[in-house]
Amino acid sequence: MSTASRALLFTRPQGQGEDLVQALGAAGWHCVRQPLLQIMPIQPDQPQAFQAIKSSIMNLDLYDVVISVSSNASTQAVQWIDQYWPQMPVGIKWLAVGPSSALPFNELGIQMGIPAGNHSEGLLELAELQQLAGKKVLILRGMGGREHLANTLKERGAKVDYCELYERQAISFKPGQLATLLRERQIHYALITSGEMAEQLAQQLQDDSSLLKLQLIVPSMRIQDIATSLGFERVAVCGHIQAQTLLACLNSLATRSN
Repeated sequence: MSTASRALLFTRPQGQGEDLVQALGAAGWHCVRQPLLQIMPIQPDQPQAFQAIKSSIMNLDLYDVVISVSSNASTQAVQWIDQYWPQMPVGIKWLAVGPSSALPFNELGIQMGIPAGNHSEGLLELAELQQLAGKKVLILRGMGGREHLANTLKERGAKVDYCELYERQAISFKPGQLATLLRERQIHYALITSGEMAEQLAQQLQDDSSLLKLQLIVPSMRIQDIATSLGFERVAVCGHIQAQTLLACLNSLATRSN
């Protein structure tokens, strides 16, 4: 297989996923970096949102369970925690949606429970989240997002609060810019890790429906469903977006396409 046919559109936000890029490169895959979203941490000039984060972090010890649903939320949260908690509060059950979301906490010395699947549905299967009557749960996330996790936890008796640590902003492209990149670099694969990324990619390719045959690699069936509904014809679920699983998925897809 030619190098060109092993080109992957790497869409993670700027500065993220360097370990994946290196591992894929060592295995013969060429990652073309093109973020679709940028992550904007909440700033002091957003006083209401900024104060809400500070309040949540300073009251961490009031929660029984803290859940991070993205690596971006974890990265921002540990910076806040490190600032306000020189000694970690005890008695909290820490959970993350996947290994990349757990890593920033692991580096702070906090061990996170993670589900088998890289999605909220997997979290909801964890034993720690079954009996929640009277329990307080804090969900670390970006502004907005799905309500399924919180709603289900509330149905199980929990009191749920959000700590919204960042905003997502779509990258601006010139008309046809992304389509031209895909054609010129002969990119046949794209890593898409959120529904918002899938929507942004579909919007940029809407004038060239042939590019909807691009092979997408996604972490969950939920994002697969979103991508399919947007018109993408080839969407593979990889599970946890780690080097080993992503390589296995890509190599399997490449073998089948030969």
